[in-house]
Amino acid sequence: MARGAAERRVAVTARRAVLFDIGDTLVHRPDVGPGRRIADTLGLGRDQARAITGWLFREAFASPAALAERVRTAFALEGAIDEPIVAIWRAQEHEPVEMPGATACVAAVRACGARVGLVSNIWAPYEAGFRRACPGIVPLVESWHLSYRAGVAKPDPALFQAALRALEVAPADAVMVGDSLDKDVRPALDLGMRAIWIPASGADLAGGDEAPAGALIARDLDDVRGILVALLGGGAGLV
Repeated sequence: MARGAAERRVAVTARRAVLFDIGDTLVHRPDVGPGRRIADTLGLGRDQARAITGWLFREAFASPAALAERVRTAFALEGAIDEPIVAIWRAQEHEPVEMPGATACVAAVRACGARVGLVSNIWAPYEAGFRRACPGIVPLVESWHLSYRAGVAKPDPALFQAALRALEVAPADAVMVGDSLDKDVRPALDLGMRAIWIPASGADLAGGDEAPAGALIARDLDDVRGILVALLGGGAGLV
């Protein structure tokens, strides 16, 4: 019994994982997010747009009608607002487009024997769009930690911690891959994970954004794949 327990502990320690963001990491996303699009369509301001974004990313709305009722009640709106909200909801189900090299990158992680999780600020229709756009990635994912389901959004460490627990991986044996320094890279490093930053464009670097110490910078997902294969080839832990 003692030997079996020890072997199980070693197996857990030996597990490695890579966590991926979704938008602008595995799929292209629109320049304007759904909260702002809804607010702009309804003639609402920036504060209302931020509030709507918060609801979308932290609450699980069962339907466009449920979201419309929340917006109508919160901002005391009159008249029909369901139609534009339905249009944006449906658009988000079809807007994600797989980034070049995304499926190959995730498949390489699994081929190295590591587990794969998703940690993303997202709402229901965009998850549906991701699943449609990336059918080769979906069956490779073992852990889905999406903000609208969890009720908490990045950079809150709780979302990352929940993913690590689900995958039974220690922070030191995990890598986060994402396009945001503030929402992906820094919170992962703060928890003791490794992190790979994919700047959304050269403007991120030209604008003075700098990856914090310990983070790696990748040009694209082919670059990420090479970095991950090198990291995961280091044995039980991450080199």
